[in-house]
Amino acid sequence: MQKNKVKYPGKRITTDGNTIVSATEALIVDAGVFYPITPSTQMGENFQLLYAKGELNAFGKALTAIETEGEHAAQGGAIALSVTGQRVVNFTSGQGVIYGLEQYYHAPGKLSTMVLEVGARALTKHALNVHCGHDDVYATLDTGWIVLFSKNAQQAADQAIILRKVTEKALNPGLNAQDGFLTTHLERTFRMPEAALVREFLGAPDDIIESPTDAQKILFGPTRRRVPRGIDLENPMLLGPVQNQEHYMNGIAARRNNFAEGIADFLRDSYKEYGELTGRHYGMISEYNCENAKVVFVALGSAAENIEAAVDHIKETRGEDVGVIHINSLRPFPEKEIIEALRGKEEVIVLERTDEPLSGSNPLTREIKLALRKAESNFRRTAYEGLGKINPETEKPHVLSGSYGLGSRDFRPEHVIGAYDFAEGRLARQDGKTINDGVRFFYLGIDHPYNVVAEETPSGLPKDSIAVRFHSIGGWGMITTGKNLGSILGDLSSYVAKRDELYEDTGELKEVVNLSANPKYGSEKKGAPTNYFLVAAPERVRVNCDLRHVNVVLCSDPKIFLHTNPLDGLEKGGAFIWESAEDSPEKVWTRIPKKYRQEII
Repeated sequence: MQKNKVKYPGKRITTDGNTIVSATEALIVDAGVFYPITPSTQMGENFQLLYAKGELNAFGKALTAIETEGEHAAQGGAIALSVTGQRVVNFTSGQGVIYGLEQYYHAPGKLSTMVLEVGARALTKHALNVHCGHDDVYATLDTGWIVLFSKNAQQAADQAIILRKVTEKALNPGLNAQDGFLTTHLERTFRMPEAALVREFLGAPDDIIESPTDAQKILFGPTRRRVPRGIDLENPMLLGPVQNQEHYMNGIAARRNNFAEGIADFLRDSYKEYGELTGRHYGMISEYNCENAKVVFVALGSAAENIEAAVDHIKETRGEDVGVIHINSLRPFPEKEIIEALRGKEEVIVLERTDEPLSGSNPLTREIKLALRKAESNFRRTAYEGLGKINPETEKPHVLSGSYGLGSRDFRPEHVIGAYDFAEGRLARQDGKTINDGVRFFYLGIDHPYNVVAEETPSGLPKDSIAVRFHSIGGWGMITTGKNLGSILGDLSSYVAKRDELYEDTGELKEVVNLSANPKYGSEKKGAPTNYFLVAAPERVRVNCDLRHVNVVLCSDPKIFLHTNPLDGLEKGGAFIWESAEDSPEKVWTRIPKKYRQEII
């Protein structure tokens, strides 16, 4: 048995984003206060299950689970409980974030240390959608909360721990987001953080620690409880008073230099410490293939890994380097790191799961442009201390902005390639305009005058992958079957690695089978067509889109050909397994439309 080269490598587990994040929070917290809403419902359900089973947190304390009557009550209750010295978590999404939004603004001023776990979801606009969008997270950016975003479930679990450390140092609440469905429901093999890691990295909530800032020394003295008790009958603190003209602005301004401005360095230090303990390094931003790239994508969430797979294809087929930056911290925004990463690039393509047509630019695009403008000002004179400078003539990139994936609209490799070719002037939007016509905005994945898409349609999957697409009807159990098959393959990978003593360079067991499995269904669910996608590969699977390059199609819907072509994208020599209601092969064959029979032959 090979010894791990890091102290806390994590325990191998095949699961989804909701489960690993809620299980991690159950190691950390004293209490969860929540209300179920898709796609974060499973986080609360799993936390409630752990409570019901009598599971203890990493410090040997029993959990408390409180399901309230609504998201507003959940957020208010979580904040209230957090100022009594308890570690608290809430789980929510989409409209649940907005319903509780009124509560967010007062939490930083009350020194709450709670964490809100979000499965990012599109907000109801012209229509209801329960799938992925970043509108809900963007809506919180002016509330004073720390806001982190994860590109996969491993990072979401790790950042739950990292964020908690920072909230308790800074005495400021935080939000930890992952993509709804695309990450919350995506099943892969991850590393579940150890209880011992939580104990060492965080410490117990009732530990007495040195007050980390001068302002906190004034409030608490040289030491304080790690999670302060603001509501304490023996030593009460004044929280949430009424203030008039003479005082209110003083409190707002005092938070800037005494609390808010130190958060970024707390985050940098915590990311570094966590990386040293686990071998999983993040930082304020994550960069991929950026060193020699002249064009760089910037994105949030699961899209970043999809883009990584596509830029690898571009490099392999064209010999052109394209970079990818994932923003790990939205608040505080990492201006310093962004300036250093983008200096000298030619184009920056910012992709966002939102659309704000009445604004000058979409939210992340605005932040990127502002950071670059500050660096340009610093080139002329020192206008913004602590930030680098960029020569506007030779080092400042052009910024393009694209909207994609709203409501989990499929985001595919050809969209990434199309955005890149548009930035390079090789491809026009549907309306015929190119970057040379003075346009910098585009859509991906829809039929629209501003849409761009490449003709090239690679799968983005690793070589020698086996891709399986399931077709079924909601309520028939196919999604559960797919999840179970994914878990079995994950366990098989671990078994073979142990049996054959296969290890990575880090000392961890090798991933013999890299798994990626996720469902696709609408909000109507039961009785409607559903899909499940599963990939088993020799390397990590990074794309997360509808599979149109498949080796196997498993179909339990006897009426499939009446509404769908299940053969779409099936590779030559692939297998189509159909559960039909007919009692003979001859009758089955007659149920297949003639044009598809020819395709099978």
